[in-house]
Amino acid sequence: MNILKRITQFAQNEPERICFIHRDEQMTFGELERLSSGLSKMIEQSQKPIFVYGHMSKWMLVGMIAGLKSGNGYVPIDTSIPMDRISKMIEVIEPDFMLDAEESRPAFNGTLIQPVDVQPSEESVIHITAQDVAYTIFTSGSTGTPKGVEILASSLDEFTNWMESLYDHQNENYWLNQAPLSFDLSVMAVYPSLVTGSALVMIDKDMIKKPIEIYNVLKQYPISAWVSTPSFLEMCLLLPEFEQSSHPNLKYFYFCGELFKHKTAQTLFNKFSESYIYNTYGPTEATVAVTGIQVTQEVLNTFNPLPVGAARPGVEIAISESSEILIKGDAVSIGYVKSPEKTSAQFYEEDGQRVYRTGDAGELKDGYLFVNGRLDFQIKLNGYRMELEEIEHVISEIKGISQAVVTPIEKNGKVSYLVAHIVKADDVTNDDIKEALSATLPTYMIPKKFVAHDVIPMTPNGKVDRKQLKEESL
Repeated sequence: MNILKRITQFAQNEPERICFIHRDEQMTFGELERLSSGLSKMIEQSQKPIFVYGHMSKWMLVGMIAGLKSGNGYVPIDTSIPMDRISKMIEVIEPDFMLDAEESRPAFNGTLIQPVDVQPSEESVIHITAQDVAYTIFTSGSTGTPKGVEILASSLDEFTNWMESLYDHQNENYWLNQAPLSFDLSVMAVYPSLVTGSALVMIDKDMIKKPIEIYNVLKQYPISAWVSTPSFLEMCLLLPEFEQSSHPNLKYFYFCGELFKHKTAQTLFNKFSESYIYNTYGPTEATVAVTGIQVTQEVLNTFNPLPVGAARPGVEIAISESSEILIKGDAVSIGYVKSPEKTSAQFYEEDGQRVYRTGDAGELKDGYLFVNGRLDFQIKLNGYRMELEEIEHVISEIKGISQAVVTPIEKNGKVSYLVAHIVKADDVTNDDIKEALSATLPTYMIPKKFVAHDVIPMTPNGKVDRKQLKEESL
């Protein structure tokens, strides 16, 4: 695997080069190589991916690389994911090993590995092949069970090579990553950073709550590449001195995960006119991003809304008769773990290549892809993709609630928050519902408002009148 070979080269030639930074925690390429090799030896007899549990810890990176070296791959699990949801993931994968980077000992029947258990090894063995699964990332599922998206090692290599082609080495190379490692946007930062010999600088959830801490990170390290959702950028645009003159080394911006608004892009370009700004698009099922465009002033003058670019090498984009975006090529996942029906509903083969039905509406104009929202009830909120049916299913399972419909409320062309419309018993309070949901769903999937109804309105053909509910929520 090209990624692992590149990491090993840095470890051999420049073992003291820093590859990871999170607050006071740092790790060198030499450490990453030795620790991941030691962990790989512990798990290489397994046939299942290793679960890597934590939040922005160097040990998560160790676990990920060890999973690749062993040939088994890995499943990244952020601490923000409720234990009930993790249990469902464990039921699907049935892993033999879990690396607990936080030493919090989540419930697990297999072998739980703590950082203290990992012994460094000087012997590096790479077992993974191009057709092995590199990682499995879980996304929202309509039945309440998350779907595990399997991405091949060849797909990850191909994506990383493309990202590297969009980056020129600076005198100092530091990549900023905002996304939790269980969110596939993080892949856009982690592997391009490693193969370019850069230091990966992690922004954690507590920093996002206190933006002054992000400001301090930007002052402390000469960030050269930035990977985030547009929403995170919008917050950072309010930071003092967030401009080219204060950050002369910040030359590359990469955005994915949600709509990159024209106004946001123009503001960023005004502040960082000497930088290269890329708008990209892609679902988890197609290895992070499959299209990209450099946002120049000419692009800003020509397009509003902005396109998400042209297909990257090895990818074909097509639009079906129903305006659905179809992705074809080796970037496409091999499907969902142990879910043949869900896989066959979204994936198929054409001319010997994998094709994914995205569910996104789009059009091709002037050589670029434009995304026009969802064709179904799957939405993106703050960069996280989720299915409204899953949230409805979980709410409906709460005692005292007989029906639930979730509607997304949009502002300025993107989902701002969720409203849950419910039919419930009189003694069930909103606090009761939120408490129950917090044990099952991540915080970002819990609706902001709950509206009680005697009866959920229906359309003449017997379906829920979602349009009426959305209008009542405004």
